[in-house]
Amino acid sequence: MTDPQDSSAPTDRHGLEVLPLAQCLSLLRSRPLGRLAYLDGGQPTVVPVNHLVHGNSVVVRSLSGGKLDAAIVGQPVAFQLDDHDPSRGTGWSVLVRGRADLIDDHEQIVRFASELDSWAIDDPATGTWIRIVGDEISGRRLARQD
Repeated sequence: MTDPQDSSAPTDRHGLEVLPLAQCLSLLRSRPLGRLAYLDGGQPTVVPVNHLVHGNSVVVRSLSGGKLDAAIVGQPVAFQLDDHDPSRGTGWSVLVRGRADLIDDHEQIVRFASELDSWAIDDPATGTWIRIVGDEISGRRLARQD
């Protein structure tokens, strides 16, 4: 992990540390719950979702036939995961921008069902599996400068 005090770490125009892809993927794996952003009827919508990382993609499961399925499959979406420590003034955020594709490969679904710890869908045999193919994966870290 990059040291937030390392002045050689690249920064963005706001002085936030820019995280390399490998670290972004590692951080995406570190928490079970992120936020999925998509357009629903032309309106921006953000929902919490359990997820897992497969390669450079984020995998989520939706209730079959749900509004989420119709709204995002084949459409541009974004997924974000972040964390912070207010007492230390530190935090990070990873953003995945891409498109949502339906997963219909039975072997992949079985594997993903065994890996995903879903908080909302109890039966691993139910639901629609969606892959967010990341066209852009970026991350930033903030460390308060004392």
